[in-house]
Amino acid sequence: MIFGVNLLSGDERLDVGTAARRAEAAGFDVVTVADHFGAPAPFTVLAAAAAVTQRVRLRTYVLDVGFWQPGLLAREVATLDALSGGRVDLGIGAGHMRSEHEDLGLPFLPFGRRWAEVERCIGELRRRLVDPGFAPRPVQDPVPVQVAAMGPKGLGVAARLADIVGLAGVLQVHGQPPGTFTLASPEQTAERMTLVRAIAGDRMPVLDALLQRVVVDRDPEHAVAELAAEVEAAGRGPLDTDLWLRSPFALFAPTPAAGAEELLRRGQSYGISSWCTHARSGPGLAAVRAALC
Repeated sequence: MIFGVNLLSGDERLDVGTAARRAEAAGFDVVTVADHFGAPAPFTVLAAAAAVTQRVRLRTYVLDVGFWQPGLLAREVATLDALSGGRVDLGIGAGHMRSEHEDLGLPFLPFGRRWAEVERCIGELRRRLVDPGFAPRPVQDPVPVQVAAMGPKGLGVAARLADIVGLAGVLQVHGQPPGTFTLASPEQTAERMTLVRAIAGDRMPVLDALLQRVVVDRDPEHAVAELAAEVEAAGRGPLDTDLWLRSPFALFAPTPAAGAEELLRRGQSYGISSWCTHARSGPGLAAVRAALC
């Protein structure tokens, strides 16, 4: 299995060096950074992480295609890959935060056109990175590309083009404002993995899942009840506690060993072999990884 953690939680002092060193020391394989306007710049953060680590891979998780011109993005990717000795994974998706685009004065294209832009961006990026005349030269040939999606259209693009399919595990709630999400159920996840396998065929990419919360040191029902209270106190409730206990995109277990067994079971059920989580759940996922070793 592959394990990854986001370097930033969004509420701490920006100490990338310490976070990156801790992630590598904890045995994580990948460190990740999101791409939101109002948060630190992803390539700058990953370059700082590269300077203080030797082994972990450096992944954008994930870029909003609407923020990036493909040629300039190729320059960023190649520069970081050269600086890090070939440790970059490029994660990209269609974006979902209309408010960020409006704040920047950038167009927020219709859903289908955003996915067409993802395809166009990946094609131009790959073309430039393999061009012998392109500078700077990346170390990797090719640089792995992750496409993040959960809906059928995006998963179709990911299954056809990506080396890694990034599964955030959240779905838009029908009839609610854009950006109102719920977790994917086991049944919905199985349906989507069947779709990916059918489209990918023999070139099956790695499946990576984002665990929205990891708690592996207390009774799962009590832990989910605490999460529900936290969400309602923040005005984002109510929380479907049964769904959070069942979904493949959250992990609640009484012990790290039990959590490890559950991830093994999910790997067999869905074909997922890579697991990432947010910074606040990093210690829990690190404990699960240790239980597997």
